[in-house]
Amino acid sequence: MAAPIRPGRSAISGRRPDVHVIAVEGVLDPVVATRLVRLVDARTRLRHVGSASTRHIVLDLSAVEPADASAVETLAPAARTAARHGLGLHLVGFDAVAGHLALPARQLVGRMSRYPTLDTALRAL
Repeated sequence: MAAPIRPGRSAISGRRPDVHVIAVEGVLDPVVATRLVRLVDARTRLRHVGSASTRHIVLDLSAVEPADASAVETLAPAARTAARHGLGLHLVGFDAVAGHLALPARQLVGRMSRYPTLDTALRAL
């Protein structure tokens, strides 16, 4: 489980070497989403050069509220980038917040791998 974090902050942890967990708490806005994309890109690069055994990146968004539609639009390309490098990008606990987004943003979330809880994701991956 990720370390406790303050609102608007992120924490990184990994119970397993093949799963990289990034937890976010607070508002998911475009600034926070851009930070997440950079973290995903960094992990993707580490995997690409053989410095990490990561196979899955899990964004634990269960403590996010509210979310901005443009933040979701910022995150969507990260899933495609990760997939091109053989990594899975998964969202955890975001469905409740996504239900309050406009239809286009909900559709983007719908195309991403999602799990209700971190434990569920870790068992499935």
